[in-house]
Amino acid sequence: MTPPPHQETAPSANPLRRVALIVVLLALIFFVLSVFMERRTPSSSQAQVQAYVVGIAPEVTGRVVEVNVTDNASVKPDQVLFRIDPARYQIAVTEAEAALARVGQSIGASTAQVDAVQARLVQAQASRDNAAEQLGRATELTSRGVYAKTKLDEAQLAFDQAQAAVTAAEADLISAQADLGPAGNDNPELKQALAALERAQLDLLRTTARAPSTGVVTNLQLSIGKVVSAGQSAMTFIDVGTVWIAAAFKENSLEKVAVGNRAEVLFDALPGQIFRAKVESVGLGVSHGSTDPNTGLPTIRNNSGWVQEAQRFPVRLVMDDGRPKGVRYGSQATVVIYTGDHPVTNAWGSLWIRIMSVLTYVN
Repeated sequence: MTPPPHQETAPSANPLRRVALIVVLLALIFFVLSVFMERRTPSSSQAQVQAYVVGIAPEVTGRVVEVNVTDNASVKPDQVLFRIDPARYQIAVTEAEAALARVGQSIGASTAQVDAVQARLVQAQASRDNAAEQLGRATELTSRGVYAKTKLDEAQLAFDQAQAAVTAAEADLISAQADLGPAGNDNPELKQALAALERAQLDLLRTTARAPSTGVVTNLQLSIGKVVSAGQSAMTFIDVGTVWIAAAFKENSLEKVAVGNRAEVLFDALPGQIFRAKVESVGLGVSHGSTDPNTGLPTIRNNSGWVQEAQRFPVRLVMDDGRPKGVRYGSQATVVIYTGDHPVTNAWGSLWIRIMSVLTYVN
């Protein structure tokens, strides 16, 4: 029996080739998508929580007799932080009052009324200055959308009342000085004595240090008995009423970023939670470090490799609903900015930050 003739079969297609083509195609798609996302929905994991850090420094020198806060304690505006021994400053007030009395007697006038009015004026001026600071802070926070307009109205009313009190005290002082007689008003000794009394009374008020706004006292090193000097920081205060996010973005991502763009923020301290924010400002420039501060000689930036490292610029964002509980100064965050109504890139950006929110549980 004759065996059947040998039949040749066509070689089958290599399955790895199809897989390779699919991988290359997917890589190309993701590359194009990433290019669009980089400009329409930029993101950055180099972001930190920032706030105003204030060194609370006394305006007079002396020994601390009271510390009214504890480390990392929350404080309210105008709350007493610490007190300096007022004895020497009370003595200075007494001496100034005595000097003023002697001048008054020398010109035949009573200075009791002037003394009382002068003290009231100093107190009114101090209250007015504090109200002005609160008004400025409320104006800034209202413009950012952090405070409601009613907060600004309350601050404006408090400032107006404080200013009215200063005006009334000044008028009373003028009236009291007028009672000294025409010669007394222009008496240089009287003016000098009044200025000395005002300075002594103001120094006495400054022996009490108060919180400038709502915040937290941190890294407390102050204790009773310590001598503090005027102008030198005695404790660290973080203003929690003005918190923002400072994010560093590559400059080729900032083409469409503008003030008012909505954004989403993920904090490492709060994994799985995403918070709404908006762009408040975009940095105009950064330092190049082109001069060595020690020698004054120029420094040359040496880039190695084929691709130059991208420059980054700061973008400042503010939270829509204020500082979340548990977020601290310096906390790390991840940010994605939506520069417009782009359904595809916006969807990918939203998906990306939600994936990152899950991954933060294991970071």
